[in-house]
Amino acid sequence: MGNRYRICVIGAEVNNIEQRHMLSGIIEEAQKKNAVILVLSNLYNHLDPLRNDSADNRIYELISHIKVDAFIMLSESFVNTAVREGIHDLLKKRTDVPVVIAGTALPGSEPELFTAFNTSDQRDMEAIVDKLLEENNFTSISLLAGPFSLEPSQRRINGYRSSLDRHGIHYNESFVYEGDFWYSSGEKLAGRYISGELPYPQALVCANDYMAFGVLDAFAAAGVDITEHMALVGYEYIPERSLHRPLLTTYQRNRKSLGAKVIDFLVRKLSGEDAVFSPPQGIFISGQTCHCDGSEDRLQAELTFLRTRDQYAYWGLKSDMESRLTECRNYDEFVSAMGEELFIVRNARDIVLCLFENWFKENEEHSDTLICRNINKYSRREDIVLKVSEIDKLAEYFPGMAVIYFNPIFFRERLLGYCAVMYDRPDTYDDTYRHWMKSVSNGLEFLRLKTDIDFLLQCSTFSASYDGLTGLFSAEGMRTAFQLMKNTDRPVGITAVAFRIVFNKDVFASENISKEMISSLVATAKTLSRFCGGGGIAGRISESELLLVCPADTVGAELLADAVHSEIVFSKAYSAGNSGSKLLYCGKSYCGEKVTFSSITDDMTAFFDSAQKGIEDKKSSPYYKELEELRREVMHYPLQKYSLDEVGSSLGLSPNYFNRLYKQLYGISFCQDQISSRLRLAKHLLLSTDDNVSVVAEKCEYTDSKYFLRQFTASAGLTPRQYRAAIKVCLE
Repeated sequence: MGNRYRICVIGAEVNNIEQRHMLSGIIEEAQKKNAVILVLSNLYNHLDPLRNDSADNRIYELISHIKVDAFIMLSESFVNTAVREGIHDLLKKRTDVPVVIAGTALPGSEPELFTAFNTSDQRDMEAIVDKLLEENNFTSISLLAGPFSLEPSQRRINGYRSSLDRHGIHYNESFVYEGDFWYSSGEKLAGRYISGELPYPQALVCANDYMAFGVLDAFAAAGVDITEHMALVGYEYIPERSLHRPLLTTYQRNRKSLGAKVIDFLVRKLSGEDAVFSPPQGIFISGQTCHCDGSEDRLQAELTFLRTRDQYAYWGLKSDMESRLTECRNYDEFVSAMGEELFIVRNARDIVLCLFENWFKENEEHSDTLICRNINKYSRREDIVLKVSEIDKLAEYFPGMAVIYFNPIFFRERLLGYCAVMYDRPDTYDDTYRHWMKSVSNGLEFLRLKTDIDFLLQCSTFSASYDGLTGLFSAEGMRTAFQLMKNTDRPVGITAVAFRIVFNKDVFASENISKEMISSLVATAKTLSRFCGGGGIAGRISESELLLVCPADTVGAELLADAVHSEIVFSKAYSAGNSGSKLLYCGKSYCGEKVTFSSITDDMTAFFDSAQKGIEDKKSSPYYKELEELRREVMHYPLQKYSLDEVGSSLGLSPNYFNRLYKQLYGISFCQDQISSRLRLAKHLLLSTDDNVSVVAEKCEYTDSKYFLRQFTASAGLTPRQYRAAIKVCLE
């Protein structure tokens, strides 16, 4: 970096033409002075005062942190008064560095704190009227000003009047019309001329080009050649004038020179040299609406600018970056997809995404750490880790850049980080970049949601009656189906079985873990749907709860709940996705005449909440994590042989202490839990195969079928044959 000064420019929507002109002078002069420009700008610059604290404007929070040698505020770029006042307050606190205003001084600002540099509206307007009076010999000149209440309008009126006075022409206020700085007021005034309500002056000066465009458009629409009636001169020079006929003669405020003069002043001041400032003189831009000798012809440059802008806009329209970003499975793919579309951001050398370390956590305050990665695949670097207060250090990692633009990356009102656009020349991004950034923001949110299990669970319902994720009824669909079930002639008893899948939310889930969690829910739902025979209905009643309701004459509630649970545990899909979840289940019987759907769901939810609280309370128990892993292994591998001595020794515990801990946690001894697991396998085999009881006993590694029969009957309350017959009534 050497001794390069870092100068921070604060603007709003800096791709607008006025800001582009100013920045071109700032950046070009800074290159000559071996300084680097850092720009803080919003993207949309909302006028609505209620949007002053939008995520778009949170970019200006960096004013408090960024380490620079000086600030320049482009005051006229801020259309939102509240935003402008907020920045004013932030800059007042930066007493460590000089702050200057480029443009109109801020209302209420202290001159000793903020030195304001500007072109002179009054002098510019005097120059326009002087030329019309002296070179064109006009004596009847009208002015279409802006709102009379605004200071810039009054300065332009004063310049108009001053020129008339110096030339001995009486100032007539009836020749000065109030406008609104937009097309509409130009169209309105033109209509008054065309209709004959107002006599034509020899020349009409408009206080900005937009109003002049309105005049031209109204004359063209009426089929009247304006040049046969009066001359027309605009002000502030908008390059889009080639879109209107005839070509407007206008006057350019020399914003580029203003930007250069501000940099020259600051660098001299920082270097301890004397610095003076004089407002730069503007220039005439030739056109067809006034014959003003000596005007500069810029039509070819304007057409080149418009063609280039339209070309990039076309490329942006044709780009499939937005859809490609939504397909990305991880951040590496995301950055690569962005890099492929870097060419759409005109002349940008590189772009760096600076995301908060926790950008993907929706309900957290953003971290003060930024993870920064550039997207140019030909100059890809490793991630740069910076504190928010160190964001200016990016200039050290990209030393060849003339300017770095910092913009907010946000989705709705949630700030995700910042985007740094890098140029090695005096240039500015355009409107295409704003659309490009919108695609990036949407893509980041899409990437975040792919790993957000809660969102995927909440948003899987695509109709009022059915759940799109599981294929079962939705809660509303279940409510309707339940009412239809009660209205039939079946017995009034109701059997209800519910399951809740408890996900581990301690950490941000990776994509693979999210898929496993979703697969656990889908696998549970698929098994549940098999038990809807005999008039049963099944649905997803909340994010992670599933409910099966059957007429009570089919099978008992506890027996059915245990059977469904056994089938879920041994389904391949659930086994593959249960590492991050715990399955709770409950079965209850109800009297159908009094029971309502809400009373069933309330009962189940209360049971699960209590059970889940019990689980949370047990997490503080010694060896909880190790015992949970062991029990999951026992459940899914029931034929695995364990001994108390071996298991206790692996944990450094005596057999008795291990068994006591296990029973305290699960309400069952370790040996009895192994037996329950083998019997659960037997129940699964009875329902999923046609094997006879002796074969099932053998597959469960019982050497004595009578012993198996006694254990099974004691556990289920039915013999294996009775169990198979009872449960298969519910199977479809």
